Amino acid sequence: MTEHSAAERAFASTFGKTLINHRKRLGLTQEQVALEADINRNHYQLLEYGRADRKSNNPANPRLNTLIKLARVFDCSVADLLSQALEEYDAVENLTKAS
Repeated sequence: MTEHSAAERAFASTFGKTLINHRKRLGLTQEQVALEADINRNHYQLLEYGRADRKSNNPANPRLNTLIKLARVFDCSVADLLSQALEEYDAVENLTKAS
């Protein structure tokens, strides 16, 4: 079993919050986003929760294709979707290295 770092978990959590913010900004439900992005609703829910699946506590790690589809739904760039999560990842990594 692969051990996931605190930075990976922070990335997934922050990415999920970013998805929620974009979805709420547009007044969409999770189901509407999933339909427009042509992805499974359950998969989208898990991304918002920052999880890869319901059984394990592994952090979400979306595929590039999924990121592109979501960026199109939210009318933003993939970089916009990832920027906050990447900042959080780097911050946690730096804290871990400093410890």
